[in-house]
Amino acid sequence: MERIDYLPLGTIVYLRSGMKKMIIITRGVVIANNDEVEFYDYGAVPYPEGIQSDQILYFQHDWIKKVVFTGYSDQDDEMAVDIINEFLKDHPEIPRGFIPGSLEELHDEEE
Repeated sequence: MERIDYLPLGTIVYLRSGMKKMIIITRGVVIANNDEVEFYDYGAVPYPEGIQSDQILYFQHDWIKKVVFTGYSDQDDEMAVDIINEFLKDHPEIPRGFIPGSLEELHDEEE
């Protein structure tokens, strides 16, 4: 698996699907989906609204169309990115997440 240079928390992006800015609030997330676990690179909420309820949009790194603003990064952030990449290397059995009707289908259509 190739190393991903994860964007820092607080980064604002446009995703391939849309016109709405999203702000990254989590990275390297393993979530339960229909009795299985899946890995997502990021979780984000709409910008500037922020968290409106408990809904977070989970997506993969390659779903990002454009970075509008890059969040803060320091040595602690770099260590967190290393930990996420090490986790992915050590757990190849955890599939990368795919949500039907989501951005990944749009991404596949563009290729």
